[in-house]
Amino acid sequence: MEFVAKKIRFFLVILLLHGFCLTLNAQNDTLRLSNEDLIVGKISYLDKGILYIKTVYSNVDIQVKWKEVSSLQTTNQFFITLENGERLVGNINSISKDSIQISVVNPSARILKVISLDEKNRFLIEKEELVLLNEINESFASRFNGDISLGFNIARSNRLRQFSVLSHLNYNGSKWGFYLTFNAIRSIQESTNAIKRYQASGAFVLFLPNDWFLIGSENLLSNTQQLIRLRANTIVGFGKYLIHTNHSYWNIQAGINNNNEDFLSDLPSNQSFEAILGTDFNFFDVGVFNFTGSWVYYKSFSEKGRNRSDASFNVRYNFVEDFFLKVGISMNYDNMPTFGASDFDYVIQSTLGWKF
Repeated sequence: MEFVAKKIRFFLVILLLHGFCLTLNAQNDTLRLSNEDLIVGKISYLDKGILYIKTVYSNVDIQVKWKEVSSLQTTNQFFITLENGERLVGNINSISKDSIQISVVNPSARILKVISLDEKNRFLIEKEELVLLNEINESFASRFNGDISLGFNIARSNRLRQFSVLSHLNYNGSKWGFYLTFNAIRSIQESTNAIKRYQASGAFVLFLPNDWFLIGSENLLSNTQQLIRLRANTIVGFGKYLIHTNHSYWNIQAGINNNNEDFLSDLPSNQSFEAILGTDFNFFDVGVFNFTGSWVYYKSFSEKGRNRSDASFNVRYNFVEDFFLKVGISMNYDNMPTFGASDFDYVIQSTLGWKF
C-alpha cells in the first residue's frame, strides 16, 4: 500500500508540474507600460483604446489603456483592424514606443491591399493606427462587451415611483459584428395614467473594405406619450466610417425601412416604407468620460409629407473600476402622428451602472 501511495504522489506531482508549465506557456505575452511597470500574461483583445490581458494572479482580464503601452511582445496571431479599414490576420511586435510591426499571415487573402509588404510579408505602422485586436484562439464569448445601468426615483408627493434601465451588448469579430440594446422607463403616480416607454434594437453588421459596411437592424418602440403600442422598424442599408480609431469612431448610414405601427387608440394599424439617413458616434477616450450618440432621419415614400427622426445622446462618467454614472436623453419626432398623440417626445435618464 505504501508503494501505491508513493506512486500516486509521484503522478500528482507530475500533473501539477505539467499544469504549471502549460500555464507558463499560456502566459507568454509581455507589456511594458509608460511608468515602466511590467505585465506578463496573455493578450485577449484591444477594443476602444483598451487592451485586455489575462494573468495568473487575477480572475478577470486586466484593462490597460493602449496609449499607456510603451512596448509589447507576443507570439499569438490576431485578427487585426487598422485605421485605414484594412482587416487581416497577423502577428504584432513593438519596434519602438510609437510603432508596431505586423507580420501578415496569408497575404493573398487580404481584401484591401493598400499597404506595401516587405520580402517577409511585414509592414510598419504607428501605434495609434491599430484599432482592434482579437486573439484568434479566444472563445466566442470573450469577444462580447457591454453595460447595464439602473435608475430608481421615489417621492411622497403623488406616490411617485419611477424606474429606468439602459443596457447595451456588443460583439466585434474580424469580419462581422452585432449589438443589442434595451432602454426602458416606467413612471407611476396617483391621479395620472402610467407613463411607459420601452425601446429595443438589434443589428448585424458586415464589414467591407475601406471601412464600408452593410447593416440590417430591427428597432422596436412602445411609447404611451405618442400612443404607440408597438412600432417595428426593419432596416437594411450600408454605411461608412468617417473616423475609426482606437479612441473614437463616427459613421454615416443610409438605407430603406419598413415601418409597422400599432396604436393604443382605436385607429387601425399602419405600414409605410421610408428612406433613412443616419449617423452614429462614440468618443471613448476623453479622460473618465465617454460620449455616445446617434441620429436617424426617416422620409416616407408611401405617406406624402411625413418625416420622422429618432435621436439619442449619452454621457458616461467612469468613477471606479467598471462602475459608472450615466445620463442619457432620447428623443422621437413625427410630424404626422396618430390622432391625439404628441408629435414630439423625449426622456432623460440618470442611472448607475456596470460595464463588462
